[in-house]
Parts: sequence; structure tokens; C-alpha cells
Amino acid sequence: MPGRFDELAAILEHVDDAPVLKKLRSYRLTGRPGYPLRAMWRAYVCSFLLNLPTTNALIRELEDRPDFRIFCGFADDLPHRTTFNRFIQRLAEHTDLVEASLAGVTDKVRNFLPDFGTDVAIDSTTVRSHSNPNRKRISDPEASWTAKNSAKAKDKNGKEWHWGYKVHMVADANYGLPIAQITTTAKRNDSPYLPKVITHAQRLHSWFKPQAVIADRGYDSMENHQHLHNMGIYPIIHTRKHPEKSNKNGWIDGIYTTDGEPTCIGQVPMKYVKTDPVSGHRLYRCTGCHLRDKKTPLGPYCTDEVWEDPMSNIKLFGAVIRRGSPEWKAYYEKRQAIERVFKSMKESRRLERHFVRGMAQITLHAIMSTITYQATALMKLLAGRTLDMRWMVRRVA
Repeated sequence: MPGRFDELAAILEHVDDAPVLKKLRSYRLTGRPGYPLRAMWRAYVCSFLLNLPTTNALIRELEDRPDFRIFCGFADDLPHRTTFNRFIQRLAEHTDLVEASLAGVTDKVRNFLPDFGTDVAIDSTTVRSHSNPNRKRISDPEASWTAKNSAKAKDKNGKEWHWGYKVHMVADANYGLPIAQITTTAKRNDSPYLPKVITHAQRLHSWFKPQAVIADRGYDSMENHQHLHNMGIYPIIHTRKHPEKSNKNGWIDGIYTTDGEPTCIGQVPMKYVKTDPVSGHRLYRCTGCHLRDKKTPLGPYCTDEVWEDPMSNIKLFGAVIRRGSPEWKAYYEKRQAIERVFKSMKESRRLERHFVRGMAQITLHAIMSTITYQATALMKLLAGRTLDMRWMVRRVA
């Protein structure tokens, strides 16, 4: 068997399809027996592994490659496109079983990476709907619009508009591998889904007890900071700018910048000095603004210092890890891991390559994209190829 199919077989081996196929077999058959469900499933999974954009492309691959047809489990007679589409529609009714299979693959990954899930990043990405939103009668009424800031956007306000859905995901920030996800219509704001995605991950994985959750400013809210703190998790969330809550100098509460830095009367950020071991309060002091060098009969003009209580404003200060500190910045740099996951899934695991509409089918499509991504990484871990476990495209000589 060619090397390509050796790799596909190794990946498929780690995806538990038994509960899914058992459920599909429970439906009473009418007429002729039909095509083998396992062959249909293997072909559908392979369409993601081979990044085939449509059902037609999958059927052409089966027609043109007898070795691929045999690998999937078909004889000379192949299913029609509508047969595949009916299979996918039925599968979309049982995304819970497919997600359970994904959770099983993720659990196996964790067995090889004991610190997997310690530091996690959360974000969302848009997934288009295969429908035209400009028609009078929209073929996908569950889809909706969302806008994101973009330097390349043609919108006069710098917004890039997307029609469809969102995948909200939590991923390991050290290894760049998915842990759990929720699919919603595109118009849903990211911030309220932080606790929902974390809770969903905990429901799927008993071992999921992250130390830190890293997110961009779209998740910056007092509710999210408090929720994570109450769970014993460090919230590493970029600050959202709130000009309406700051004065003309851009300060909050008189001395704090919108980035949470205490500032002296010389408008220079004060330096961290120490933390009281009993109260946990932090001391900041002016150590070198232009007014400090200005002398008065009583000493330097600027002698500002502030003791801050981190618990008085978890969102602004950070309860355990001070926002803006070197430790905080080191954590936040890991956020790019989830962006790489989304990019790779769109480029190599069909996340954006489809002709699908409707919440149920988009949810199935997103889970299948993730399960093939995760199973590929697991296959490489088992083969000792840890360094390239996130490389989704088969390398050639």
C-alpha cells in the first residue's frame, strides 16, 4: 500500500468510530442494503485529511484512484453525491457522538503530554456559510454577520465583515493543539463564551484544570476575570480600551492608564517596588520623572507612591499575576498558538473549504476538521515525531 495510505490508516486507527457507526446502523434500512457505513465514514474522514473541498471532489478521487477506493472499503460501485450528502446529514444529527470521538483522541494526546492543558488560549474564528446573504430569500437563516478589525478591510471603518458562524475554541498554548470547542452563529460576542467553552472542556475532560487562560481584549470583562479567579485560574486577558471611563489624559481612577499602570503626577509610569507578604498589596513608586528632580524646601517635588490592593480590581490589576508584568507578558505571548491552530485547520483540514449551510452541518464540519487535525498530531506523537506534530501536510522528498 502506498505511503500516503499508510499514514491515513495510522490516523484513522486512533479515531473511535464504533459509537457513531452503531448509531447509524440502528436506523431501519429500506430497499437495497446500501453502501458500507464504515466505507462512507472512512471516505468522509479522508476528505478532511486530504483537504478535498467538496463531495464531488471526494467522489472523483475515489473514481480516479482504485487504491484509495479499496482503502476506504468500496467495491467498483461508488455512492452518488446525494448518497454521501444524506450520510452527512444523518451524521449531523449525532454530533455529540462525533465530539465524544474527538474527546477520546484528545485524551490520548494528553497521555503523551502530561502538562497538556496547563496553559490554554481561547479565541474564535469565523466559518463561512455556503449561502448568499444578499438574496431576498436567504438559504441559511441561522447564519449571521460579524465584523472584525482588519488593516486590509475595505470598510471605511476598518472592519472586515464575515457571513456565517463562529467556532469558539480553547487550545493548549504550549503545544498548539485543540481541547474543546463550541459553534455559534457569527453575531455572538466572544466574551460571554469564555466561561461556556471552559465549562464545556471540563465536561469533556476530567483532567482539564488549567493554570492560566490567555485571551485577547475581546474577552476582557470583570465577569470573565472574576469567573477564572474563582476557579483558581490566572486570567491573562489583554485590556479593552474604555475611553468613556477615563479622563482627558486617558487615565482610569485618576492615576491608572488604560493598560493598568499607576502613573505619578509627572505622568510617568511608576515602578514596582515590592509586595507585602501579609496583605498581598503591591507598592509602586515614582523613581525618575522630571518633577522628581525638581527640588523644593521639603525635598523632591514628586514623591508619589501607591499601595494597590489587587483584589479591589482584578480586571485592572490581576489578582495573582500583575497585568503588564514580565510574567504576564510571557504568558500572553503564547496566545498566538490558537491562531496557528485556526490557520492550519483552514489551510489543511477543510475548515473553510465546504459547501455547507445550517448550524447542525457547520458544527459537524468544524468537529471533523478538528478531529482530523488532532488525530494527525496523535499519530505523529506515537511515531516519535513530536517536533512536527502540528505539520498537517504530508512531507515529500
